[in-house]
Amino acid sequence: MWVIVHVSVGLAIAETMPGPFWLVLLAVIASHLLLDLVPHWDYTLRLHVISWAIVDAGMSIAALAAAYALGASPWVLAMGMLSGFPDLDVVASAACGRGGKGWFPSHWRRFPHGRCGPWVGIPLQLAIVGGCLAIVAFSLS
Repeated sequence: MWVIVHVSVGLAIAETMPGPFWLVLLAVIASHLLLDLVPHWDYTLRLHVISWAIVDAGMSIAALAAAYALGASPWVLAMGMLSGFPDLDVVASAACGRGGKGWFPSHWRRFPHGRCGPWVGIPLQLAIVGGCLAIVAFSLS
């Protein structure tokens, strides 16, 4: 999954889920694992990975900035970032030439990572992002 998907889901979970804090924290981390099971298209295995990563990072920063502008608490923003944080191991792995071997369980080779083509994977991920950001915006308004 793209980082923006994880960030937006993390924001939605933290904004709508009542405490306790430790349960929200676990839900945000578990969401990363569950989302990686959903069939999706990963740009990390394609050409122009840097261009895709810049777009993904830009969308993630924009989502966090929009949530902040709408009045999201520092806790909610932190949970959004935490949800996307495990994908940093993919970036580090690619930079080191290890080909996707990561420390987060859903990034291990034996994990049943959901995959599909871009014609299904991109709209699916954008729909998840749109839905989650709508939930956050509605909750904050």
